[in-house]
Amino acid sequence: MLVAAVSTAPAGSSSRDLAAAPDNETSRAGRHPDEVAVAAIVAAIWHGTSPPTSVPRVLAHDDAVVYVRLRRGGAGLAEAWSTREETGLNAVRRALLDARWRLDAGDAPDTAELVIAHGFTAVPYERRNSEFSNIQRGIRGIELRYGDDVERHGPTQVIASNRSFARIIDRFAAARDLSEADLDRGLRLRRFAAASFLVTLGDQPAATRLFRGNRVIERADVTRAAVAEFAGRMARWMARGVGRDGRMTYKYWPSRGRESSANNMIRQWMATLSLVRVAALHDDPAIAELAARNIRYNLRRFYRETDGLGYIAYQDKAKLGAMALAALALSEHPDRAVFADHEAALRRTIMTLWAADGAFRTFLRPAERNDNQNFYPGEALLYLAGVYRETGDRQLRDRLMRSFRFYRSWHLAHRNPAFVPWHTMAYAVLWRETPDPALRDWIFEMNDWLLAMQQRAPAAFPDIDGRFYDPKRRHLGPPHASSTGVYLEGLIQAFRIARETGDTARADAYRSAILRGLRSLMQLEFRDDVDMFYVAQRDRVRGALRTTVYNNEIRVDNVQHGLMAVLEILNAFDDADFLR
Repeated sequence: MLVAAVSTAPAGSSSRDLAAAPDNETSRAGRHPDEVAVAAIVAAIWHGTSPPTSVPRVLAHDDAVVYVRLRRGGAGLAEAWSTREETGLNAVRRALLDARWRLDAGDAPDTAELVIAHGFTAVPYERRNSEFSNIQRGIRGIELRYGDDVERHGPTQVIASNRSFARIIDRFAAARDLSEADLDRGLRLRRFAAASFLVTLGDQPAATRLFRGNRVIERADVTRAAVAEFAGRMARWMARGVGRDGRMTYKYWPSRGRESSANNMIRQWMATLSLVRVAALHDDPAIAELAARNIRYNLRRFYRETDGLGYIAYQDKAKLGAMALAALALSEHPDRAVFADHEAALRRTIMTLWAADGAFRTFLRPAERNDNQNFYPGEALLYLAGVYRETGDRQLRDRLMRSFRFYRSWHLAHRNPAFVPWHTMAYAVLWRETPDPALRDWIFEMNDWLLAMQQRAPAAFPDIDGRFYDPKRRHLGPPHASSTGVYLEGLIQAFRIARETGDTARADAYRSAILRGLRSLMQLEFRDDVDMFYVAQRDRVRGALRTTVYNNEIRVDNVQHGLMAVLEILNAFDDADFLR
């Protein structure tokens, strides 16, 4: 293989654990008193018995308004808001019984989504964007009032519908044919706090307190065993995404229960590569054949060749990044010889896009385009570094070093985090073949700078700890699961080099960042019936990663980058690295 995949399984696991193990849903030890009390109250109301006399603090609000949505297998059956602000216990009874009354004959809900809203505060219309920002989705609720018309959206509704507050306001206005002037004059907004619970119904209901429609993953949850199980679930999701014809699902909307028609061939080939590496890790011919099926589909639909130059064509574009990642996937597959002509033609095209100063043109078509310099050259260098490792071609090494010097200067003049992981991975391969101190030092300089992009969560939002996003430098990109995943792919290579060269302090800084990043990725996973409480087609999402904690859209590279990073981390970390 040109770029080494993980060659050993995690300590204490067999080589097939990740791909073959069943989904392991670990139950939490014990319940918070509020969960116990809410479950008892819902059970009493549901079964028509006397509720407990002791009311938990979470229900001790005089201005409570309660939302209940009854579901079965994630599908919504009936919903209701209590009709007025009153004590929490009365509001729960009113909403729960009203929702039950709205059930169709024969409906048998298995869960109740319960939101106890309180602390209503007026928000001037002109302050709507700051008061209802994305980070508040799933935390705050919104009340819209125009004349006598009132509409509320609690935190779990916002998460389940996957709508921004701006979109909620737009839909409210469109349904009533209100102009912007109407909204400015007459729309009254209130935000509210809320305690949210998912209650499983039945003879003995149990309640789970939700934070942004989920449970918060703690740093202590990031153990070797948990991370290995996490990798297994992601690998199984990737495998399920390949259809009989070989097409990989690119994007899926859990709230709508359907697939998007969008596509991106760079991300598709990265997904192919992840399947190839999983197959190599487990020596699994079934996964290798699945990857081959996917390769054949991609080549059949998108590979083109003109005058001996191979390229990946999509929407009248031929991108350097797509060629490089396609060549990388072909080079690592065990049936590489079958695809040798395709790989060779792709490599010829990549080299025609290389210039004598070390720079790359990033598009074959349209020829006038030369953007995305933060991404595509690094992807090309990663592939070519693997070619050099295999062939020892000194002319190729000279070209790689010229590109290294060119892009080092380029990055210093155009700092962007997206540049860092691809060049880190490429230069790590090259450094192992040619241990030039300049390569090592540049890897460290890039990743030291990247660490400042990682967030340490404020107390109000523990679920965002470890993601890579700088709100003061929004021009550098939004938070995204795929970004965190690819940054970890680079950081684990920087960690390895720091440890191998005895740079203990730097290795520890990278290790700490990697563990926080793992926590962030694990937070984004669709794992069990709690965080999938609103998802009816659960096999389509189990093991996948949301884009952010407040945006549940699944894109294949969310999972692919995370999976490839986790496999490398499991291989590079020893048990003590997870514990410190």
